Amino acid sequence: MASSNRILCPDRSLLRRYEGGELAESETDILDGHVTACPTCKKTLEEFRSTDLTSRLIRSAVNDQTSDEANENGSFSSDDEAPAEWQIADYVRVRLSGEGAFGTVWAVRDRVGLYRALKVLNLSRLRAANVRCRESTALEAYCRNVSKHPNLVEIFHVGIQGQSMYYTMDLADDDRTGRSTRMKLPKQYRPMTLQSVMHREIISADTAIEIVIRLLRGLEKLHAVDLVHRDIKPANVIFVERNPKLADIGMITTETASASVVGTPEYMPPDACMDPTADVYAMGRILFELLVGKDASTFPELSPYVQIAADNWTMTEVAKVIAKAGAAKAEDRYATASGMLKALESCRELPLLVQLSNSTPDPAPKKTDHPIMPIAIALVKAIPWTAGVVLAYKLICRLL
Repeated sequence: MASSNRILCPDRSLLRRYEGGELAESETDILDGHVTACPTCKKTLEEFRSTDLTSRLIRSAVNDQTSDEANENGSFSSDDEAPAEWQIADYVRVRLSGEGAFGTVWAVRDRVGLYRALKVLNLSRLRAANVRCRESTALEAYCRNVSKHPNLVEIFHVGIQGQSMYYTMDLADDDRTGRSTRMKLPKQYRPMTLQSVMHREIISADTAIEIVIRLLRGLEKLHAVDLVHRDIKPANVIFVERNPKLADIGMITTETASASVVGTPEYMPPDACMDPTADVYAMGRILFELLVGKDASTFPELSPYVQIAADNWTMTEVAKVIAKAGAAKAEDRYATASGMLKALESCRELPLLVQLSNSTPDPAPKKTDHPIMPIAIALVKAIPWTAGVVLAYKLICRLL
């Protein structure tokens, strides 16, 4: 059946993929306009959403154009333009942590007294700017496919309140004290990110490699379910109870929908191929900067003039891993985080093996090394002298 936008209504399977955020962004953009004007497709999507709470919470709010529409002169009501008003139940706003064009991030306290990070997206601003909420699709894909992982930010709650979509997640440790913020928030709280740590102090090579290995484990989980992060950089790595986690999931997409060139240019590959190899490229860049500093003019080649001391790693092999991860062409990089992770872990020198290779074995202990043996030997050596004394004593007695 023909419909608006001069395209045929998609079948149910395609609509379900659209609803699940599994289509490429170019396809999604076309269908966005179609389903807005097509009553049949709207009805089908509502049917899907009525049986899926997560989908109803996330995508329906972004595409819902019927509630709180613009007034007669085309502007939005004063309630829409009042983001300072806090209307999100169950959370007490404590401190602003970040702010963007369409949303803010707050440190909040929930009903049981735990502190979380809460991100609020202003849906009316997005509609006014005619911007599709990319983050809602990313959030849906993330929540559907990623189970809890120690090196990925955890999403606790997704909800809609008025003109806002919000979700709560891990709150980073305090940057000044390095302490966990789960139970107590410092007055001068600032989130601890890898970027803030790099600006403040020099990170040892051993620690740097361990941080990247942990992040690769989280990234491996994303790639295993065909998700691509697309915005990996030091500012998007937070520390939660001193454990690094990949955060800022707003650019996450399925591998099949990853053609769009988005992210931070400094950490994007030169071929602009935004598939899993782009995430690998960013991880190689981060490891390079952790080892040699922000001067990355020679990336991905480690300069032979840079001396990097590492106790537990073969740095020549680490340099090879960075060079492959940072290759200019996608086909020359590791295909996924799993490949880079295995290669980097293989560069580890086990301390025990290093110790054995650098030491001379102790000579085998002699049988006389028993603590009683020296005493016995001394007694045996004393026998001739003792016998002589006894004989001399007897001879003297006879003569007298």
